[in-house]
Amino acid sequence: VMLIISDSFDLKKELKKISQRDLRIALIPTMGALHEGHMQLIRKAKQHAQYVVVSLFVNPLQFNKEEDFINYPSDLAGDLQKLSTAETDLVFNPTAQLLFPNQPAIKFNLGTIAKNLEGAHRPGHFEGVALVVTKLFNLVNPHVTFFGLKDLQQFMVVKAIIKELSFDINLHGIPTVREQSGLAMSSRNLRLSVQGKHLAAIIYQGLSDMSSVDLMKATPPILKADLMSFYSRFKGLTIEYCEIIDIETFNILTSFEEHKNIAICVAAYVEGIRLIDNIYLRQEVDKK
Repeated sequence: VMLIISDSFDLKKELKKISQRDLRIALIPTMGALHEGHMQLIRKAKQHAQYVVVSLFVNPLQFNKEEDFINYPSDLAGDLQKLSTAETDLVFNPTAQLLFPNQPAIKFNLGTIAKNLEGAHRPGHFEGVALVVTKLFNLVNPHVTFFGLKDLQQFMVVKAIIKELSFDINLHGIPTVREQSGLAMSSRNLRLSVQGKHLAAIIYQGLSDMSSVDLMKATPPILKADLMSFYSRFKGLTIEYCEIIDIETFNILTSFEEHKNIAICVAAYVEGIRLIDNIYLRQEVDKK
């Protein structure tokens, strides 16, 4: 039976029982509006833990635009149905009042990892993510946690938090789950028209064309220019950024030499909806 808990006292009480039974606990933090990508996280979590906790919380701190927060899709009944079908053990569904009764007095400075790309275009976003993730880690105390790699920069921020704050948590990044068109699954896709979805699929089309490029013969600026010129052919697709980065540092690259883990990250607007995606160009370490 899936438990639904919205109070931190009840949560602690329940998790105490679980830890006495010596079960491995997995946490999957979400903002609700769940889709197949989230279900994939749950399936993976079940392979690594005996008790799966999913949090549903639309974190007001991580939206830099009020309208984006207000318009963020929400479907609690649908989410709970999906979570129950996926055999989630516990759903933690706190209120903003519980997690953030006051404006937080503490701010994270996440350094260079959060400076570029999402960090530059959504000021305050990662600070909000960092605070809520840290709170959830402390409340749930999981052995393992799962994040989607579609939000690659967020994944690296969480990795940094776990390391810097000495959390004893294994972090797993799960490859992006895509619709048949290649469009990365996202709660925001719900707000696109059929036409908009076709256009949004172009984002990944451009990225996947880049994945076969011989990096020995190209430079990041040339690759970026090629991709931007491809995107520019599609009216209604507005690119906010398109950058080639070192995954470990999220620094923007001018050369491919001496970088082991490289990705292209794109943020774009279609029908006023902001979408992000990325693809690995070079990967030499396990992304766990």
